[in-house]
Amino acid sequence: MTVTYEQRGSEQHELDQRYGAPRRRLSARTKRWSIIGALAAAVGAAAWFTIDLAFGELEYNDVGYQIVSDTRAVVDYEVTKDFDATAQCALQVLDESYAVVGHRIVTIGPHEGQGAGERRQYLRSEVRTEYGGVTGIAESCWLVDQPSSEG
Repeated sequence: MTVTYEQRGSEQHELDQRYGAPRRRLSARTKRWSIIGALAAAVGAAAWFTIDLAFGELEYNDVGYQIVSDTRAVVDYEVTKDFDATAQCALQVLDESYAVVGHRIVTIGPHEGQGAGERRQYLRSEVRTEYGGVTGIAESCWLVDQPSSEG
C-alpha cells in the first residue's frame, strides 16, 4: 500500500488538530540576540550586587570567645561597615541551657580607612555575667542614625 501526498497531508492535519501544530524553531539571529541579552543581564546583575554589597551594608560575625571567670567573659567578633558609619552590637554570654547570663551593647564609631578591605574591624569586648557562661556571641548588630550636622 502506498501513501499519497494527500493522505499524508490529511493525517498531519488531524495530528495538528489533536495535539497542536508543531513549534516553529527560533532563527539563528533570534538565538544570538537572546544569548547576548542574557549575558548582558547577567553581567549587569553581578555588577549591581557587587557594588550594592560593597557599600552601605553592615555585616557581623562571631570570631571567638573566652570565659574568664563566673562573672566575666570576652567576646571576639568582626564588624564590616562604612568608614563614617556608627554601629551598635548586642553581645551575649549564654549558659549550657542557652539562657542569657550576660548582655552588653557596644558602640562602634567611625574609623579611618580607604579600601574596601579596610571596612572590616576585628573587635574584642568584655561582658559581665551573673553566672558562669559557656559561650559568647555577637547576637545582632545595627547601624545607628547619626544626627545631621546641617542646620
